[in-house]
Amino acid sequence: MTLALSRRHGRPWWMTTFGREPWGDVFFDRLWPEWTGETGEKLTPSLDFSEKDGKYFLTAELPGINRDDIAIKIEDGYVTVSGKKEEKIEEKESNYYLKETRYGSFSRSFKLPGKVMEDKIEATYKDGVLTVMMPHEEESPVKKIEIH
Repeated sequence: MTLALSRRHGRPWWMTTFGREPWGDVFFDRLWPEWTGETGEKLTPSLDFSEKDGKYFLTAELPGINRDDIAIKIEDGYVTVSGKKEEKIEEKESNYYLKETRYGSFSRSFKLPGKVMEDKIEATYKDGVLTVMMPHEEESPVKKIEIH
């Protein structure tokens, strides 16, 4: 079983009658300003969540983020990955022609499809990719009750 996680950029397609950003839709921009541009977070990492061999696997692309700035929590059946990437301020002014590097903090949470063994969770971070392996909690066998 594989679950697809997605994130939405900008307003829904049906609210953009006059085209996509940067022009957008003047009518809807005034009524719902929170749906203009990005979704509010400056930094939104991509996540993949899958299940294989009795384990859940969470993979997050976090390029340029230090290992110490990443936190993983499992609470009440939800897994949360959060972190931050601080902007490096240079002493001299630079004239950018294009700057797409994003800075800020993020927090992504979603419900786990089942219980996990919290003491056996393993997380690795290599080359900007965080991988979290969460083994399923062993389910108790179904006991058949005889009727006399």
